[in-house]
Amino acid sequence: MRFRTRTAFRAIAVAALTIAPLSSISPAAQADSAQPRVLKPTACDGKTKGHIVKWYTPHVPLARVPLRCGTENGFGFNKIRKKHWSPTVDEDIANTLARPTSDYEQDPNTRVFLLKDLAPCRGQYRVVVSYLDYGSTGIKGIITAYHEDLASAGARC
Repeated sequence: MRFRTRTAFRAIAVAALTIAPLSSISPAAQADSAQPRVLKPTACDGKTKGHIVKWYTPHVPLARVPLRCGTENGFGFNKIRKKHWSPTVDEDIANTLARPTSDYEQDPNTRVFLLKDLAPCRGQYRVVVSYLDYGSTGIKGIITAYHEDLASAGARC
């Protein structure tokens, strides 16, 4: 079967890149991923930038997106902690990836997920995910995540 659009091919490629076969994950990591965890600001203390802090499951079936430690000015948990930290960051990321009100392709390797009209009058939450390869450990994952105030939300409140 021939794909008629590059969009269909990209969607399949993105899904294939984000599926983590269970055989490639250690039993300890599998047990750990089954336990819900709330992110703490100290989650990356002493860890490398490639260390995976948490896996998130977006609305795409069977796909998983990692949140790596990253760097303060580049990507991942350390960037979120430095620039956009809130006590609800873990819940906000999980909700946005699981139930986005919209999402779009920023470039061929990056997708932006939005959760709009946060109650009450809180604007929207944005999660940016990179599907670029990250060494032998899969995709880069979450680049950043943050709350955005919307001018139109202020008019309604």
